[in-house]
Amino acid sequence: MRALLSLFFLLALISTTYSQNLAVARTQKTLFTISAVDEKTSQEIPALFTIQAKQAKKKFVGKSFADGKPFAFVLTRTDTLNVIASSPGYYEAEELMVVSCDTCTDYGYVIRLEKEEPKPDSIFRNLQVNKAFRLDNVYFDQSSYILRPESYPQLNKLIKTLVSTPKLVIEIAGHTDNVGDRRLNQALSENRAKIITNYLVRNGIPESRLHHNGYGDTHPAAPNDTEENKRKNRRVEFVVLAM
Repeated sequence: MRALLSLFFLLALISTTYSQNLAVARTQKTLFTISAVDEKTSQEIPALFTIQAKQAKKKFVGKSFADGKPFAFVLTRTDTLNVIASSPGYYEAEELMVVSCDTCTDYGYVIRLEKEEPKPDSIFRNLQVNKAFRLDNVYFDQSSYILRPESYPQLNKLIKTLVSTPKLVIEIAGHTDNVGDRRLNQALSENRAKIITNYLVRNGIPESRLHHNGYGDTHPAAPNDTEENKRKNRRVEFVVLAM
């Protein structure tokens, strides 16, 4: 009889201890902290976090700061977190992680964000009457007026500028250096300006808003004394006539 009572009390003690341990495990709290850094420099940056705890079915939204203050919240169970981080000037990042709440009282994480590439301007800005804009990325075959496909992005930028400014009237101006026959240079500059004008017209710009002229070597941008300066003189520009 005594043996049975002893066994009963032992089982009761084990059961009570197990229940207490299980309760502790179930109520274990984990302080989760998260911050963001620049992927290349590792410098802390402010970020906005949206975190979905899948098992708890909770969403946490908050910010971390560049002064070292992370975003923090409390988890009460092991959970799978879907983390979305964003910061101005950086690509958004999304990560999935498992946080075990029965093994630690705090859990820190740092997410690395990649800086966005600067976007090229889609139109020409600071337009003023009589102001000239060099089309640096317009290319022709050497000593030719055959327009190369690499020129299309910048010419399309000019088209967007004309579309966004309906009263804009421009002149396409072709220029050369002083090497070679001046009459051939004059004709080359005229034909290059005309080819660009034709491209703009084919893409919907009214011909009435476009003028084209070739100036040969009569309007140099720099002295024709070095190869570098001669490259500066071999150019195509658009000049604002009215807007």
